[in-house]
Amino acid sequence: MVKPMSRTPRCTRARILFSLAGPPVLICALLAPLNVLADPALLRDAQRLLAANNPKQAYMILLAKEAQLTGQPEFDYLLGVAALDSGKIDEAIIAFERVLQVAPENAGARMDLARAYYTAGSVDLAEANFLELKASNPPPAAMAAIDKYLAAIRDRRAQNTTGLNAWGETGLGYDSNITGVPTDFTSAVASAFNITGINPTGNSIKRKAPYLTAGAGADYSRALSPSWVAFVGGEARGRAYRKEGDFNSLSGEARLGVAWAKDAQQVRLSGGYNRFKQDGLAPGEPKPTNDRSTALAAADYRYYFNDRQQLNVGVAGTRVKFLTNNIEDFNAVTVSAGFLQAFQRKGAPVLQISSFYSRDESVRKLADGVSDKSKRVAGVRSYFQYSLTDKLAWFNGLGYSQRRDRSPFARATEIEIGQDRLADVTLGVTWKFQPKCAMRAQWAGSRNDSNIAIYEFKRNEVSSTIRCEYQ
Repeated sequence: MVKPMSRTPRCTRARILFSLAGPPVLICALLAPLNVLADPALLRDAQRLLAANNPKQAYMILLAKEAQLTGQPEFDYLLGVAALDSGKIDEAIIAFERVLQVAPENAGARMDLARAYYTAGSVDLAEANFLELKASNPPPAAMAAIDKYLAAIRDRRAQNTTGLNAWGETGLGYDSNITGVPTDFTSAVASAFNITGINPTGNSIKRKAPYLTAGAGADYSRALSPSWVAFVGGEARGRAYRKEGDFNSLSGEARLGVAWAKDAQQVRLSGGYNRFKQDGLAPGEPKPTNDRSTALAAADYRYYFNDRQQLNVGVAGTRVKFLTNNIEDFNAVTVSAGFLQAFQRKGAPVLQISSFYSRDESVRKLADGVSDKSKRVAGVRSYFQYSLTDKLAWFNGLGYSQRRDRSPFARATEIEIGQDRLADVTLGVTWKFQPKCAMRAQWAGSRNDSNIAIYEFKRNEVSSTIRCEYQ
């Protein structure tokens, strides 16, 4: 408990929750002695609603009495907390500043004022208040919260300054279905094409093997103005299978763009090029491979409601070319939206939900001159993370998407319109064993159900990866 400014029994205890700090920190609001207590019943009701995580109702009942009770620190402090947790940042700042005019040593009000400035994007004012609090030698839990906010401020500034960020990773794993094929290929061909007795060969054989992975990348950013940043970067990845060398893969990506940020808003415009190489075992002369290139242009908008909630929407255009099998070439337009929520409770849980819709248009017709492989794909995805300690966290990912072919008989002679439903789940843990290095161990399972049997499959992957980042 912070030492009171003066001897008084009136010390409002407010639970200040920090999404960046992990567990809640309890701070006593240090108020100057008052001649008259500001409506004790109202304050008790507001405190009860805040404790029940209902800040909007607390804000409404306090707002109704603002004209009569403005200027009384206990009232202004609770009004500021309720406004801040309701997303009314400007009102919260005004209320906390009124408290500090009367009680400048009120640690609780100054902490929440700094948090409000941070949420509003006023990082200079937030930093000044956090540094003033840090100089007052607060309790260890409050000091940890302050340090995490100051680190987050440094990260925000790093996004608007010149600098180089690089990373490298290596890992190993096991893939139960490298080629993503059904268990009974012969029966699947019979149902899709009415051809019997076809045995799997090449890419149609179900293959499984352990593998090694490695990757490295870097991004360089340069500030163009206080709001604009230009960036350029790239990465390379590789995967090598034991005794299945034809399915080893290499990929490389280059990207560039600009980003604009002001207060709670951020816009990112980017372009990129990706090249993927994998030989495979498809028959034919010249031999078809899985090699492909992808060109991308994208725009992304993010809005930060506060330091715990953000919304993003985006649109992207891609052009995909298969270098030795151009009948698969397509152009696509994808729209997406997502929401992230960081919860103020034990474990600092984080939940992210996103969705997308893609319109894929084939570049060329099939041999019949009528059909092509155009499709529509829509899906949703969620990600959840829970911190067990400062260094250890577990996570879960869920995904579901549907594909519908646009042309009749594009993928089978017996099924007019192909439809697929792909579901996947990921479970894993991350361990930050060094300040800039972490190990991730996970299991990922996926299943594709289709009315065209040759596209049905089940797949499981287990992997462990170590990644280190450098600045």
